[in-house]
Amino acid sequence: MTIDRAFALMTSPEAGTVLQLALTGDPGVTLPGFRFELDNVHHRPGADVSAIYQVWYDLPSPQQPTEEWLGLTTVPVTDGVATLVHNDLVVRAWRHPADPRLPGLPSACDADTVGSWVGCPVELEMLAYRPLRRAVLAARGERSAFVKVLRPDRAAGLARRQRLLHGVGITPPVLAEPEPGVVVSAAADGISLAHALVAWPEDPGHLPSAASLVALLDALPAAAVRLPRRESWSDRIDFHAAGAAAVLPDQAGEIHALAREITRLLALAPSGPVVPTHGDYYEANIFTMNGRATSVIDVDSVGPGRRDDDLACLLGHVAVLPNLSPEHYPRVAEVVESWRADFERRLHPASLRARTAAVILSLVSGADVPTALARLDLARAWLVRARQALG
Repeated sequence: MTIDRAFALMTSPEAGTVLQLALTGDPGVTLPGFRFELDNVHHRPGADVSAIYQVWYDLPSPQQPTEEWLGLTTVPVTDGVATLVHNDLVVRAWRHPADPRLPGLPSACDADTVGSWVGCPVELEMLAYRPLRRAVLAARGERSAFVKVLRPDRAAGLARRQRLLHGVGITPPVLAEPEPGVVVSAAADGISLAHALVAWPEDPGHLPSAASLVALLDALPAAAVRLPRRESWSDRIDFHAAGAAAVLPDQAGEIHALAREITRLLALAPSGPVVPTHGDYYEANIFTMNGRATSVIDVDSVGPGRRDDDLACLLGHVAVLPNLSPEHYPRVAEVVESWRADFERRLHPASLRARTAAVILSLVSGADVPTALARLDLARAWLVRARQALG
């Protein structure tokens, strides 16, 4: 319940009171001209919640507006944070980008520093940021690159995986590991599968076949099965159901029943052997050239697993695209059905469909309510099809 209360606080106007307390240290002080916007929130039901805010206020002398970014979290971090108490809730605050668990982030957010790593002037764009966990920045210049910032104890595992896959030619090289927790990578050649899907209705030659997508997974090096295993979406179905129920509390009973049914069906459906897997195989992480799937990025989760889960990850993510952006993905359902039919000639249909339902259920949390409801409907439809496949 404490995490739920913290989530409610961090996503409400009352968060402004906490942010001002972080800036002033005095609950009785109101900053002139203070206002804020929630930039993003990351909620792990029953575990923790973190949020990033953009704040503005007027400096007293000379009186002029200032702008900065602040983070709040329930995670019990101690270094570089202010510990605050608001209505018996304990939260920690920091000035972004001084993330208390990502010591490399301040350097990664400085264009001059990143330019020295890459070897040319760059402009930076934050592509993704999960407070206390990871950040990804694009460094664009004469030699473009991507900067991934992780907890220092995890960066070595990412670099190891990336070098392993680069050795067989299916991921860009590591350019540098300039600071603890920072991995700098070259840009992938070609275009992402997401862009290929947008272009496909007008230019079908951009879209890789199902066989090409499977062949890229076949190219994963055998040594990947000796890496630590990461749990799949179906392995963590209870966690994802809790996240979905937090977004759609009125549907909580149905969501948990759906998760139980996924677990039941997977216990009955044959699954493939343990093989090298990407672990996050979807359209943003797959790159194509001349209508072939040729490389992958974001290889943090590479390791042993089931081919069923990699292909279900792809189907689940692509299946939600029309609801996310109907103008860009008007006919993607046709692609999903074509790929599904091919994949089911290689895998048991019930296993693939139930795992796809699990992936879609995992995408409910973090969505707005209308999108979350649409994804819940889609997960339910895939589960019905999984039942049908078992007869």
